[in-house]
Amino acid sequence: MTPYFRVLATGAVLAVLPLVGVQAQSTFNPWLQCEADELVQEIVPATPNAPAPDDLPVRAEAGRVESSSTWSVLEGDVKLSRGDQRLRAERMTLERPANRVRVEEGFTYGDPNQALRGTQAEVDLNAETGWFKDADYYLPRRNAQGYAEKVNVDRAQQTSRLEDATYSTCPRGREAWELRARRLNLNSASGRGTAHDIVLAFKDTPVFYFPYLSFPITEERQSGFLFPRQGYDSETGFDLSLPYYWNIAPDRDMTLTPRLMSARGLLLGAEYRYLYPDRQGKIDAEYIPYDRRYGDARGSFNIVDRATPLPNLYTNLRFEYVSDDSYLRDLSNNLDFLTVNYLERYLDVRYQGDWWRALARVQGYQILNPALFALTGDPYERLPQLVFDGAWPTGAGGFNYRLHGEVVSFQQSDSAVVTGTRLDLWPTVGWALEKPWGYLKPQAGFRYTSYQLDNTAAGANDAPSRAAPVLSLDSGLIFERPLQADWLGVTAGTQTLEPRLFYLYVPYRDQDDIPIFDSARMDRDFDWLFRQNRFTGADRLGDANQLTAALTSRLIDGSSGRERLRASVGQIQYFEDRRVNLYPELPPQTAANSGLIAQGALNLSSRWSVQGGVQLEPDNSDLLRTAFDLRYFATSRQFVNLSYLRDRDPSDLGLSDQIHSVDASLVWPLSSRLRVLARWNQALNIDRNLETLAGLEYEDCCWAFRAVARQYRDSPLEVDAQTGFYLELELKGLTRLGGGLETVLQSSIFGYQPIRY
Repeated sequence: MTPYFRVLATGAVLAVLPLVGVQAQSTFNPWLQCEADELVQEIVPATPNAPAPDDLPVRAEAGRVESSSTWSVLEGDVKLSRGDQRLRAERMTLERPANRVRVEEGFTYGDPNQALRGTQAEVDLNAETGWFKDADYYLPRRNAQGYAEKVNVDRAQQTSRLEDATYSTCPRGREAWELRARRLNLNSASGRGTAHDIVLAFKDTPVFYFPYLSFPITEERQSGFLFPRQGYDSETGFDLSLPYYWNIAPDRDMTLTPRLMSARGLLLGAEYRYLYPDRQGKIDAEYIPYDRRYGDARGSFNIVDRATPLPNLYTNLRFEYVSDDSYLRDLSNNLDFLTVNYLERYLDVRYQGDWWRALARVQGYQILNPALFALTGDPYERLPQLVFDGAWPTGAGGFNYRLHGEVVSFQQSDSAVVTGTRLDLWPTVGWALEKPWGYLKPQAGFRYTSYQLDNTAAGANDAPSRAAPVLSLDSGLIFERPLQADWLGVTAGTQTLEPRLFYLYVPYRDQDDIPIFDSARMDRDFDWLFRQNRFTGADRLGDANQLTAALTSRLIDGSSGRERLRASVGQIQYFEDRRVNLYPELPPQTAANSGLIAQGALNLSSRWSVQGGVQLEPDNSDLLRTAFDLRYFATSRQFVNLSYLRDRDPSDLGLSDQIHSVDASLVWPLSSRLRVLARWNQALNIDRNLETLAGLEYEDCCWAFRAVARQYRDSPLEVDAQTGFYLELELKGLTRLGGGLETVLQSSIFGYQPIRY
């Protein structure tokens, strides 16, 4: 009976699975709410390093056996087994010499990959063919079950055929959704199958009908149509996509996606992917010949490429393009754009040496939201940028040497704007004394920056330069003591006290004739207290004669080594006024100190965490900035986020109260299956809602449904808010009807994780 078991193990029921395009099994099990199928006990545990079937004997057990020269009858709880395959029936008949096995009164079969139960079966051991009638099946790897009225297999030809078959991941007898096919033809030799008259039913109501479908039946990638995607949106109307997957080669593929939108027209999309040993990337493109609402042709293009052409040499290419500013908002496409405010194009070439690294870059932008850059102007393009960073190994005496160098050409589409080339050199030499009880790190550097400018005003210096020394001394002590009492749930641990002093000296240099290409004021936080420049970029080097005094205390759990508490406070004491500003019209900064800056993080338990910060105005007269974050995280299906931020630090453009916002979001269960999703993000200083989102997510054993309403602005500068409504039906192990909601929820609700299967 050897061929019988090999036929069944590679037969039609097992091959039904790839029909529905199920992804590879992940560590998260989306069917945890499902009850065990009634055939699960027939699944046989896999045997590691099991011998080949031809090397194993067939074993039989029966209560009674009748035999003659032409036939044998086995009766009474008959069990046949070979390796990890099991066949059970109350009665089996074996015809001789044809070697045909018949089961007339019911059978069950199990192996590590599937379980079968049917009424009748007939297997021709010589011809290696067989048929099975009224067969229920169960696939444990996908929690899938179904039924086929008749199954025919031909092991010699490696073909199988199912008639009137079903497939679902729902509990047997309570199928919320189900695939039904009149006929399935499966060819293991070619790795492909065909299906005729396929119906997708939800709650016993037909939803889709497909007259014909060709699909792979192995784990290997094969060309064919993927499951259609459909939805409805006020911008696009009824939206139907029919992707076709083209497996060009083992390291290349392409997905072609016609997309029909009732309100706009037919859009054609293509995604080409490649994965070579030294290069990987993808190219996305979309084109709609005529958008009925827009009144013209539209399109987009996106390419991402990463390569390692030589050892230690890396390239990174990104190019994004859309035909118009509103393309991303109107069509809600799935291309991998980073933002809807601007698109970035760059090519990086990096080399990593033992003690140095170099970067060559060209970078540009396509601005989609001009209002966002109305005050600061469009960002400059870097055509090109060359960067060198070196850190020589510490030599004798503990000295270390560093060098930062940059040459960059800044270009702008506006011909009236100042452009030019900048050279920036910053060598440093330092020394370090580091002990378990503390450290001392003096450093001396010299920064030289020069320009060659175009489009300058009449009489302006077109070759300004700046040179200044940068001197610093960083020092700190570390005190530790064991905990003497239970504090924050820690009974055995260590508390530290870490005072730190940081002195910085940079003499004043007049920089009013230097344009602003990429500099801005650095965001103030606790780390800002120890920066060597209060500006980003190289166009401004802040003058400094200042001393930072700071204190940090940490609470460390002795059993786990986890940091349960960190609290820090610090302040800069200025010995001179700061005369360097971004713009010449701004007055010098005369405050004697920076104001206190404090921040802390507290892990109350594995679920609760709090962090926050406070900044006082100079001379500690009033609150300048307050930030607070509270997070409760029980599971990926139950958590709360609450954030508050008020930043009264005036910008260099003379604006005050520029940030005052509250942001709250949550995913919270109302029952074991129903969850509420919500977010509220409000700019309090301008009384403008940035986003309000509310929705429900219902997750059953084998399906999930989400309904979300959203009012939002892509920028605080937008006066009019946009409104969106999203509906999504997910059939686990099959497909998702409706699109875009997963991306919306992940970007809006911090910590939200979509269902994976």
